[in-house]
Amino acid sequence: MSAAQTYPAEEAAAVVERLASLLAGGGAPISAWEQLAEYSRAEARAEGRDGTRRRFPPSRRRREQPERVEALVARALRGGADAAELLREHPVTAWRALGATWRVAEIAGAPLGPALRELASGFRDIGQSERDVQIALAAPSTASRMVLALPLIGLLLGTLLGFDTIGVLFGGPVGWALLAAGTLLVVLGRWWNRRMIRAASDRPSTPGFALDLVAMGMLGGGSASAVRKTVGDVLREWRLGLSGLDRAQPVLDLAVRAGVPASELLRSEAALERRRARTDAARAAQQLGVRLMLPLGACILPAFLALGVAPLVIAVLGRVFG
Repeated sequence: MSAAQTYPAEEAAAVVERLASLLAGGGAPISAWEQLAEYSRAEARAEGRDGTRRRFPPSRRRREQPERVEALVARALRGGADAAELLREHPVTAWRALGATWRVAEIAGAPLGPALRELASGFRDIGQSERDVQIALAAPSTASRMVLALPLIGLLLGTLLGFDTIGVLFGGPVGWALLAAGTLLVVLGRWWNRRMIRAASDRPSTPGFALDLVAMGMLGGGSASAVRKTVGDVLREWRLGLSGLDRAQPVLDLAVRAGVPASELLRSEAALERRRARTDAARAAQQLGVRLMLPLGACILPAFLALGVAPLVIAVLGRVFG
């Protein structure tokens, strides 16, 4: 993993912060997106000149590098399209979250600028969580790939020592049984490893996002029940998790009893949700190194014995008694 790698959530955070600043300065949405598109083009040209990105011929560059979101939205707005609807179809969760924020702000009549700043802060937390998890998973993932090569190493070692271990595996019923058992164990171990790594990598894509949206919607002056329904509907339409929406009502009730603004309590709860998700993801990644011992002991080592050790022993015995 490159030290300069940028994750989708971090890239979206940078764009959202710029967008919030442009809108806070009184710019119209279409003008803000056009300025962002021009900025991204200038940034890409600068990166190409200083060599931080590999430069391809124009045809290959168009094929391998998708159009930036800023340019896509700016062109769509010039054609009279809806930016929120356009972002709803984006494959990256962070951009769909931006579209959902835009739509909730329109429906609730809430100020978009402060909401975008909160959204950018949340994206940065998510991006840092992705970075932490990838770093924590790097060592266990590499170790699992090396361990999966053990049976093949054992087989090649016997061949290098001058014994016909491959001939043993393909030369009779015993060899066929060893080959079938070893192959099955390797496949099972690989599936088990990948399943555990995928489980350790699985985490909420937008923790606390629903609470941030409810906090933004409350600034529009609507009722709490109407805002919660709007947020739930938009999250489902934009294919985003409800991520904390069930905890919005208790926070709203607490704000009413205490006589304090609900938006601050909701944002605090959203920040707490993101910290919890980040901690849980890092803990799961760290525990993966221990859990990977299970497929190693149950599948990979027996496969190593079946494909590497047993054929070598049979070949040695055959040469001794032959």
